[in-house]
Amino acid sequence: MLTGLILSVLIGIGSIGSCGREPKLRVAEKQPQRAEGQPGETPVSLQPTKQKKGSRCGPRYYAQVGSDDDNNPVCYELQKRLVDAAKDGKLDAMRAALRDGANPEGSIYNYHPPLHTAATGGQVEAVRLLLDNGAQVNRVSDFENTALNMAASDGHKEVVRVLLERGADPCYKSSAGTAGEIARTKGHKDIAELLKAAEATKCK
Repeated sequence: MLTGLILSVLIGIGSIGSCGREPKLRVAEKQPQRAEGQPGETPVSLQPTKQKKGSRCGPRYYAQVGSDDDNNPVCYELQKRLVDAAKDGKLDAMRAALRDGANPEGSIYNYHPPLHTAATGGQVEAVRLLLDNGAQVNRVSDFENTALNMAASDGHKEVVRVLLERGADPCYKSSAGTAGEIARTKGHKDIAELLKAAEATKCK
């Protein structure tokens, strides 16, 4: 009888331990909610090809002529595909270029980087996709431009909003001024107000 009592107690303890672990397992399996401005899709995986030998193009400007490392016909074509698709907001074509080895930070001579190209074209979803795949939101490109400067200059409010959500610096000042100053100069009042509010919280 004593043996039966001990066995009952041990079984009870084991059941308590099991119940204690179960909620922790359920919590661990829950997917975290995405905070505002966080990536919206999984980055595009590189699909190795014979031409690229399993590597991605570098974050540089490529050419079709010359004798240095910039002369790379394969990467030139890949980066052109990405930039052209970003300009037109063709997301599937962008994903295909990234899959084949294009670099989200790379471009070709006489073209802006893909993020700047998408921003100046008002291509909101293309901007998101590039940021999801590693494009640097505060990169300064030709003529001291950031993507935020270019979107503000061309009056693309939703692009400005997305860039701010994803960490764009409203305090950066080029020779033309901050993004807010550029928007005011160009007469984009609603964008200027949006950027003014961002400056108030981030610029000291």
